[in-house]
Amino acid sequence: MELSKTMKLDDGALVERAKSGDRTAFSQLVARHEDVVYRVCFRVLGSREDAEDAAQEAFVRAYKKLDGFEGRSSFKTWMVRLSMNVSLNERSKRKGTLPEAPMPAPAPDPERELLASEAAARVHGALQEIQPNYRAAISLRDLEGLSYKEVGESLDIAEGTARVWAHRGRAKLREALSE
Repeated sequence: MELSKTMKLDDGALVERAKSGDRTAFSQLVARHEDVVYRVCFRVLGSREDAEDAAQEAFVRAYKKLDGFEGRSSFKTWMVRLSMNVSLNERSKRKGTLPEAPMPAPAPDPERELLASEAAARVHGALQEIQPNYRAAISLRDLEGLSYKEVGESLDIAEGTARVWAHRGRAKLREALSE
């Protein structure tokens, strides 16, 4: 099947085609979700290189485990959960290494660019200080825009727990930023 036809299919149809061996369909799934997978990995790991490696590993695992995807959640939610698991496993292997500060997009005004860079580095550092479960809930809900239900599915917790973790995480983040 040509690429233009697979681009019109929803994720569910692409998953079914990929399960049948259609590599173009899986490539389209990767293209649709690579940005969110990378961002999730980056927010957990804090390093561009580590996030790229983890995102790649997440898609490799997804391809291998695709037959196990039952469609009880969206493919995006499943990928976010898989990405989170890969990233958390990688992070636990690398305890003690300091993550790099994120690089903001260039701004036309040098002063504004400096302020944005400092603010982003400060928020990134504060995020790294809070518990991983709270950081995950904040990242998925506030930065990726997932619903609390999707956050719960991604982290394999109840929707109410996702709400609590995000709320507590925001409080911890405010605390860390006020220090």
